[in-house]
Amino acid sequence: MKQNGPEGAAMKGTDSASRAELRRRAFLDAAREVFLEQGYEAANMSEIVRRAGGSLATLYAQFGDKEGIFLAVLEARMKDVTNALEVELQTHTPVEEGLRRIGEQFAGKLVQPQSLELYRLIVGLAKKFPDLAQTFMQLGPNKVRAAIAAYLQDRADAGEIPQSDDFEQLGSLFLDMVRSPLQSRALLDQTVRPSEEDVRVNVERTVSVFLYGLSGKR
Repeated sequence: MKQNGPEGAAMKGTDSASRAELRRRAFLDAAREVFLEQGYEAANMSEIVRRAGGSLATLYAQFGDKEGIFLAVLEARMKDVTNALEVELQTHTPVEEGLRRIGEQFAGKLVQPQSLELYRLIVGLAKKFPDLAQTFMQLGPNKVRAAIAAYLQDRADAGEIPQSDDFEQLGSLFLDMVRSPLQSRALLDQTVRPSEEDVRVNVERTVSVFLYGLSGKR
């Protein structure tokens, strides 16, 4: 039965929004594949459309240009991490448990094969396209640092950790401790594929040192 009036219009609007979101996801998935296979400079917008379906007009309308969709691919990859941080902040998760969850989400995402390839790609582009690299920093890593700083401030306000005048720096230190031992090896040696257990063990050690020092005393 056909819906008329405000309810019908609302349903039609919802369907249109859903279709637009599905189209956006299809474009992002296809773009990620094309960028990883062909590199940024050689990547072709028409090839993205060929794989995703739709039209060039729709692609340009949603993302503006090749740089726009490339940054959207990178931002989507980072969004899972920032979402995980926001969950721990909103639920006021106790600091040891929260840092463990945050660390496992963060490091686990970064050592996935596609994340490693995207990271190699953006590092390779940084010299020739500094504005692109800077925008990526604002969309991705800077947001993650701000989110963990907010979480640490929340835990300090709860009395679980000492107050600090620079939680963003402390958060960056924690993220580097979680990331570096796993990501650096995997970037330099493509045979290295950190497992979930590798991530868990590294995060466990990092949380202990970060919160309690080398003595590990609680």
